[in-house]
Amino acid sequence: MHRPIVLAVCLIAFWTVLAYLNSFSGTFIQDDYETLLNGWDLSLYFKPVNVFTDQLNTRGFTMFTFAVNRTLFGSAAFSYHIGSLTIHLLASLMVFDVVRQTLTLYRSRGDREASEPFAEQISRGDFFIALATALIFAVHPLQSQAVTYLSQRSESLMGLMYLASLAAMIRGFHSTNSLTRPGWLLLSIVCCALGMRAKEAMVVAPLLITWYSLVFLPVGSRAAFLKRVPYYALLWATISLNSSFAQIRPVLPEALGESSEEREVEADSSNEETNSQEAFSQKGARLSRWEYFKTQPGIILTYVRLVFWPNDLCFDMGHVQPPADWVFWSSAAILSLAFLATVIAVFVAPAWGFLGVWFFINLGPRSSFIPLENPYFEYRMYLPILSILVLCVIGFDRMIRRLQWDVQTKTGVRILVTAVVVVVLTGLTYRRNTLYANPTLLWRDTVENAPWNGRAYTNLTRGLLLEGSAEALEDAVKFGEQAVALSPSSAKAANMYGLALHRTGNIEEAKEQYLRATRLDSELMHPWLNLGNIYSPTDSETALAYYARARQLAPNDPAVVTNYASTMLYRGEQTSTAIQMLEQLAAGRPDHIDSRYNLAFYLVREGQYREARPLVEELLRLSPGDQRFRDLQDSIEQNSAGR
Repeated sequence: MHRPIVLAVCLIAFWTVLAYLNSFSGTFIQDDYETLLNGWDLSLYFKPVNVFTDQLNTRGFTMFTFAVNRTLFGSAAFSYHIGSLTIHLLASLMVFDVVRQTLTLYRSRGDREASEPFAEQISRGDFFIALATALIFAVHPLQSQAVTYLSQRSESLMGLMYLASLAAMIRGFHSTNSLTRPGWLLLSIVCCALGMRAKEAMVVAPLLITWYSLVFLPVGSRAAFLKRVPYYALLWATISLNSSFAQIRPVLPEALGESSEEREVEADSSNEETNSQEAFSQKGARLSRWEYFKTQPGIILTYVRLVFWPNDLCFDMGHVQPPADWVFWSSAAILSLAFLATVIAVFVAPAWGFLGVWFFINLGPRSSFIPLENPYFEYRMYLPILSILVLCVIGFDRMIRRLQWDVQTKTGVRILVTAVVVVVLTGLTYRRNTLYANPTLLWRDTVENAPWNGRAYTNLTRGLLLEGSAEALEDAVKFGEQAVALSPSSAKAANMYGLALHRTGNIEEAKEQYLRATRLDSELMHPWLNLGNIYSPTDSETALAYYARARQLAPNDPAVVTNYASTMLYRGEQTSTAIQMLEQLAAGRPDHIDSRYNLAFYLVREGQYREARPLVEELLRLSPGDQRFRDLQDSIEQNSAGR
């Protein structure tokens, strides 16, 4: 590897790690609880069949990387942040490689007659453009959602596979070695296939990779094109691994589909009624096709503004409503001009046109007329941002090149300006990551930027409950009430508000909210579990019935298993089965305390001190200062000594 390349790799790695250094203190947020804690059994994703089919999850490769994380470093959030940062770093290195190779290809076509000194000067310019683009891509705060929000690893992993497939294709078609060429092309196909299993938006990759090859690696004859056909066929065949078509499905007429009562439970009736008349909508979408389309021009322009001025990033904008007509038409006019310029460039200057194609097609599946549940998410700019960065860096480089300065001065200005931009963006990303380290701060920031978002209030309530102080619990009740007011059809909001009431001693009101949550969504486990917790101290029979329902919905959830089995032990019912459940849970989760404590407590109560001793010793290793465990140990020692 040449010395400049080594320097570039070191610089990209240094600034990427620096920008995200404090992300390691981040915690689990929103979907992370379902994905990484209480939902999927990650060990299942070491089986190839579960990676490449929809048997368990449509993003099997993403889940596989989580499984690797957990195996290597444990189940703490720190472990998953290591993996996510590694993926983003590799993607940034791929950006450097792809941009550098692309500029080399473009220059080799356009400057064949250039003198050697001029060619060398352009080569240095290529290196600067590629390095500057990769550095800004790596540290830009707009990327933080795809990196620090663990559940959105799917976006950055898809981006990595997308770029790796493109880089391998370039090397394969550009190679003259008959041995390495097929290897590179096979690697490109494999990366594209893995990307399809990382996230559904990868569905456009075969189109753009094929387009790229025809623009920057044109074929000179029909025979040369035919040699590429097998590669193109296999590349496009990877779409069969993508589940996007299963996610976007026609909505059946009411007579053939779900009843109006069921639809009212799922979402606000007014929005769902409109949505039911639209074909090809994502399940859970609140807006019709036209309403969703109206939101997108303004949202796309917001994304673009955030590239240049990332001052008001919002983690979760919620269910954005269509803007006023004048906002839509003015935003649409601006985007239409950019799209028209792209179309013209495709025919007049295909290399420049590809930048516009990259932007619009990568955004297209999620920012067009197909209604998704959420119109706005900043991680969707993970790959499209490259078009803007490349355009800006090339423009800056050409502006510097035109100035009447000596070479050393031009080089110094390039380095200085790039360094200032990278340092500022690194500071903004570092500051952004401080919010991810504290869910309460993150959700307070979110409700400030999106005060209409009931889901943000629900999650803020959760964060305050985790904080646990008396003041935080009072705020949790206040924000939980706002969550229910903003999202009256949300079972999660009702459940979280009920939990806040429960924690502050408002038992009867908490019951009402839990029961309301079960009516809104009978398949949501948490309110059944929480109802069991309410009745557990006073009415174990009723509590066991609620726990049984929760267990039907989430048979592997640790809290459900622990509470269900512990209640059976308390009632003296099926004790052998309950003991086995707690033992299996403890064996599968080395750091799970409640299963061990409840089992040890039961064994001590029943006088089975020998069986309880290893459990208590393990509990003391996990938490040496817990007085409950010391009391159990004292009881074991006293009774053992008396025998």
